[in-house]
Amino acid sequence: MATIEDIANSRVRLTIASLISSRPRTLGELAETTGISVQGVLKHLNRLSESGLLKTKNLPSGRYLRPRKLYYIEDRRVANYSEGEMIVATLGDQGRAGELETDDPYGELDRLAQDIIVMRRRARELSERMKRMIEEVTENESRIARLIDGMDLSSEEKQIASLIFGDDVPEQARRILREHYGCKDPERAIQDVVERIRGAGA
Repeated sequence: MATIEDIANSRVRLTIASLISSRPRTLGELAETTGISVQGVLKHLNRLSESGLLKTKNLPSGRYLRPRKLYYIEDRRVANYSEGEMIVATLGDQGRAGELETDDPYGELDRLAQDIIVMRRRARELSERMKRMIEEVTENESRIARLIDGMDLSSEEKQIASLIFGDDVPEQARRILREHYGCKDPERAIQDVVERIRGAGA
């Protein structure tokens, strides 16, 4: 079964998957929305087909529409709220169509569509906020690495300092030192390096 990782290794494919999981679309629609050629869209659709996600159907000529081939994803929903280089996407079950559960289908459709507009906006805002937070975290991690690298410490001390200031909790650093570096006294090692760093700033 396909996973979100199978789709998200290409941003264009992720966009296409999100589009065709919301409703069936033509090649022309997908090319226009993604800004790539029809041949490029077909390449990504072939990859989605290999993953077992892609479905196609022929729309017959009707009163308003000409016959077209439609591409869609059935029973799965790809939600894509990626922002810049940050990927924010999920692959979930869409559920099957059931009996109509409302006496006012137009009102229900309109209400749901309005809810979606609001929720999409909120999701995008949260994605942007998360992107900014991740950028801040990344910048702070880089500053930690630069500070440690610029200190007059041995390579061993620098590695211990990276563990102290780079891991989520001190217990994690102690465990890693013990289990992966053969440190017999992680507590002492951490204290010594902390004292050296404090002394460097004095």
